[in-house]
Amino acid sequence: MKADETDVLEMLIRHELVIKELYEVFAAMFKSYQDFWNGLAGDERRHADKLGTLRSDPAIHRWLLRESRLRPRAIKSSIEYVEQQIKKAQEGNLKLLQTLSIARDLESALLEKQFSKFSDTASEEIKSTLKDLVAETEGHRKTLVKIIEAEKR
Repeated sequence: MKADETDVLEMLIRHELVIKELYEVFAAMFKSYQDFWNGLAGDERRHADKLGTLRSDPAIHRWLLRESRLRPRAIKSSIEYVEQQIKKAQEGNLKLLQTLSIARDLESALLEKQFSKFSDTASEEIKSTLKDLVAETEGHRKTLVKIIEAEKR
């Protein structure tokens, strides 16, 4: 990777970790959902770790920069949005339904969704890792939708 190229993989890892931080703040705010939020936070940590295993694959950087649909500016914007939500939550400006909706929206729009179509040039390790992340993210989204529906009743 050239020095002037953005390290998209590191940005993706940071994205997972900032979402983990958000879910940990939500866990501290809502004791009745603490296990739920901590579970999601743990999953986000594992997502970051899984992405980290790809660091040793020289093809990942090339693939992420040239062939994936991910754009560094979009990842950066998403990280900034999550950081803003962390600040709001820490200030006590969010209610439970809002936190659930924020999480649902993050999981729905999460950058991993962009990985649903892989090019033939991505290695099997890259494809396998990213497919796992996509499946787990979809599971998060479905669970959040169910909880939101239950909370609205």
